[in-house]
Amino acid sequence: MLIPVVYPPPDASPPKVFTPPPPPQRPDEITPPPPPPPPAGGEPPAPRPEGDVPRLLYLLRVLWLCAFPVGIVLAGVAVLLGLDQARETLLALEVGSVQTALLVATFGLWLLLAWYTSRLLLDRRFTPDSLGECTHPRFALALRSWLPRVLITIGGLPLAAFFLLQPRERLIGVALLAVTAALTLFVHKRRAWLLKLGEGSRLARWLALSWRRDAIASFAREDRMSTPSRALVAAMLVLQWAVFAALLAWPEATARAFGAPALVLLALGSWIVFGGILLTYVPKALFGYPLTALPLLLFALFAPLNDNHRVADPERSASRPNLNRQPAEAWLQGWLRTVGADGKRPLVIVAAAGGASRAAYWSSAALARLQDLGEQDGVNFADAVFTISGTSGGALGAASFVAALDARRQAQDTTACTPWKLVRDFTGQDHLAAPVGGLLYADLMQRFLPVAFPGADRSLMLEQVWARDWPRSLARHCPARAAAHPNPWDDAMTALHGRATPAEWLPLLALNSAALARGQRVYQSDYLLSGGDGLDLLDPTLGLDVDRLTLAQAVHNSARFPYISPSAAVPFKQAHKGGENGNTDDASDKGRVWDRLGDGGYVEASATLALADLLRELEAGGRLKACKPEDDCAANGILDRSRLRLLLLVNSPSEVEDWLCRDAPQSADAQPLDSRRYRARDIALHELAGPPLGILNANDARGRDSTVELIKRVGGCGQVAELRLPAVQGQRPPSMNWMLNADSRRFIDAALLEKLSVNDSAVGPAQAQLNAHLRQAKGWLTQMKAATP
Repeated sequence: MLIPVVYPPPDASPPKVFTPPPPPQRPDEITPPPPPPPPAGGEPPAPRPEGDVPRLLYLLRVLWLCAFPVGIVLAGVAVLLGLDQARETLLALEVGSVQTALLVATFGLWLLLAWYTSRLLLDRRFTPDSLGECTHPRFALALRSWLPRVLITIGGLPLAAFFLLQPRERLIGVALLAVTAALTLFVHKRRAWLLKLGEGSRLARWLALSWRRDAIASFAREDRMSTPSRALVAAMLVLQWAVFAALLAWPEATARAFGAPALVLLALGSWIVFGGILLTYVPKALFGYPLTALPLLLFALFAPLNDNHRVADPERSASRPNLNRQPAEAWLQGWLRTVGADGKRPLVIVAAAGGASRAAYWSSAALARLQDLGEQDGVNFADAVFTISGTSGGALGAASFVAALDARRQAQDTTACTPWKLVRDFTGQDHLAAPVGGLLYADLMQRFLPVAFPGADRSLMLEQVWARDWPRSLARHCPARAAAHPNPWDDAMTALHGRATPAEWLPLLALNSAALARGQRVYQSDYLLSGGDGLDLLDPTLGLDVDRLTLAQAVHNSARFPYISPSAAVPFKQAHKGGENGNTDDASDKGRVWDRLGDGGYVEASATLALADLLRELEAGGRLKACKPEDDCAANGILDRSRLRLLLLVNSPSEVEDWLCRDAPQSADAQPLDSRRYRARDIALHELAGPPLGILNANDARGRDSTVELIKRVGGCGQVAELRLPAVQGQRPPSMNWMLNADSRRFIDAALLEKLSVNDSAVGPAQAQLNAHLRQAKGWLTQMKAATP
């Protein structure tokens, strides 16, 4: 039986063509399958996190990867706004100057480099991946996109706000705020602007957008740095080394062209690129591990080997040693035989208190003002000045005045060469930028090398500034004769007095420093004090290698201002070997370094202790006493105490109550007043603030107590003139950072020239006190004129 078979109708569709399977996709291109439908009547399950790195750990990894841009931005804000010296430097800028324009430019560059470097670090997918996949992808994406942007805000707004709050520098704050806003807008709109560029545009081709558009749009991390980024990084490194080379070749010109604030910001930006790219990005890209901690490791490892800060380096000291110094009483007898032979001329001792640039300008200008007043009346005030004791900036002011007196003797035109013009020009220069440049570049690099390079010591920058500025000031105000003596700042400290004849008296110098390990004061003087309480740096019995100490080095030893100038080692001529064949039985006495010198203000800033030592020495030797008419003291080389005068040069802004001899009493036995001791005083948050405030205030009080004791020792307020810088209510004082702006110099000049109105409630009472003490000093000039034959 046949069974019929029924076939289906033929298919009308075209025959099937074999299609090869699609190429395998990369893991990040595979589209995950759609989630299963939620169970009936229930909520959809929460999506499971894709990564395995918790948020906190991811944050720490991001911060470590961006340690240099984040750390340097935070450190820059803390230093610039947290340190008094840095704030004063910012406020010393003059609105509209080139230095201010460069500050604004380097400010923008610093913030831009912080953003760009952190952007490059976070955009790179290193192998192995240093970040990993966060358990919360949105958090990771937000952190990577917002951290670089926030650096602009946290770096820019505080500095802009600081200037905006100042009455005179508000325009600088406006400029910095505008730069911050412009950069913030740029980094927020940058991706959108890039994605709008046409494919064929020249900028798009240069930025290689053809293969980066998708990564830019999705904030995806890339596997290599683009060519434009490499070019920009290379340009910044070239700029960094170009500035470094210029500071080595032309330190003063380069540093002053930029100004200290702009140099600081430029250096901060350079460190961000150097650390973020050369120490983090490149090592991670090459062998997977960053060198972020390398600077700290090298700093700690090489610190014992690279100390290049020393006093009177023989290669950079005077060509001849300091002359044998005479005892103080020998100098006094010489003065009595020549200048004071009449038995009536007052003998003036001067204390120039510390205060960096403000002290240097105030003390030198005050002495020059008295010199001018005397010459107007036919009196040489300098002849009556026996010695000037200076601390910190006061040491620079004292040395500048004495050097100006010497320069006038060598000038082509002695009438046109006045100390008033010369010292104000010299001490009014920018002495800050060069040592700051040395601190931020050459001396900073020295800290990471195992060998000491003495030429990289930033101390030299300040000493060289003084030595190089002096001839320039002379050329402007006191052109010298052809046979002039060498530059006193490069010469031995005692050379000034070594070339003076008995008929050409020069005030003696006593420049005060501090031995930091011992905590004792150190003086460098033109005379010997056998019974002084301080340590004599030039004492030959100490065996110190300072025989060729220059005037600039001696001044700097007194003015090693914290951080700007480092403390410096004073080496022995021969290293001590302790109890083993040494010159002492103390086994701890071993090594090459005697001590390290710091600013004289560490011990006492009033500069009066050295004068107290001097008077005690003269009293003990019978050279200073209250004489009777029949004693004929002058002929016997004895100074009658009634001829003694004390001039105090204090640059701290002073109110009426700060004058110890208020209203300049004429009575010889008038005692100093210190009415502030009766005021109520307390310390807020005393548990925390008490110890540091106590240390600082105790130092100030020590100087005040020493000044009071010295006033009593010279015979009372009738023999004292206090030239204190008047305080102006509601106005900040001139800075103390080796740089005075034009406004500060004009204010100091006006105070000394008695041009500030005594009727002005903000400054009048203090100016009236200064005027009274200027009249006191003018009275001494009258006495000198009466004693002049």
